[in-house]
Amino acid sequence: MLQIDPKNTPIPVVHQYLLGGVAPRPIALVSTLSADGVRNLTPFSFFNAFGANPPMIAFSPARRGRDGTLKDTYNNLMATKECTVQAVTHAILHQINLASAEFPSDVDEFVKSGLTPISSVVVKPARVKESPFQMECILKQMIPLGEGKASGNLAICEVVMMHIAEDILEGTIINPGRIDHVARNGGDWWSRVTSANAFKLAKPGSDALIGYDGLPEFVRRSQVLSANNLAQLANWPAAPSLEDARSLIDEDSTIEIARVTFERLARVGNYTAMIKLAQAAVRSGMKNFYLFEQTAKTALDFADDRDFAWKSLLLGNSLTK
Repeated sequence: MLQIDPKNTPIPVVHQYLLGGVAPRPIALVSTLSADGVRNLTPFSFFNAFGANPPMIAFSPARRGRDGTLKDTYNNLMATKECTVQAVTHAILHQINLASAEFPSDVDEFVKSGLTPISSVVVKPARVKESPFQMECILKQMIPLGEGKASGNLAICEVVMMHIAEDILEGTIINPGRIDHVARNGGDWWSRVTSANAFKLAKPGSDALIGYDGLPEFVRRSQVLSANNLAQLANWPAAPSLEDARSLIDEDSTIEIARVTFERLARVGNYTAMIKLAQAAVRSGMKNFYLFEQTAKTALDFADDRDFAWKSLLLGNSLTK
């Protein structure tokens, strides 16, 4: 792998590697007021949330890369200690991109970008009407991370009021397909979170789990299952018993064995039919554990069906020894 020593690498190159490697990054659309009451609106992609009690967020109004000077958002925050932070969605993507241009300090980016300022409840800076998720914030701490060109400043803010569009909610969960976030990557690359590319993955339970080190040796040495698949199997309270695995046994002697059929079933994710073919192969004298491994992998990849995958592996191991 390429090794990069930041101290011996040009700052713009280090910056680009960070942007591309730490990605996709959520975007904070930050609204502030100058001491003279001039509105400022700027997106920041060095941004995240850091606690819920109290609710805290942080973003970095970094120094300019060309000369190390401080930007308007930093100066306004230090002067007024208030801001609003909005989510950036695909519907306002190009307006946000326009707001990122470096206009003079006396220019209102709301006007330049065509976004609509609306009054906040607690703080003075305006919210952005077009964003479906808005936070009113108080600056709690500004931590300088350096004094040179492109050095960061960590603005730690407490959220004192939230405004959320009701149509993006499912109970207390914001549906990613409905809010339609965009995020930043390296260079000119962006990401978009849609219903098609969002997925659910439950957190590990509180019960004891098998763990990677608890997997049977015949599972760990699989040449079919990926390390990711093994982690799916390891994230399970306990492996089924062989007796449980035998619930998958199918004695249909009319099933014809054809490798092309098995591969087609794997492509479409029909693992319940694959397990029948794998057993038919055993009855014909083909004790091929690979078929059971591939069935388990398909169950994991297509449906995260860990119970079925475990049973396929255990059954296959017992039938093909």
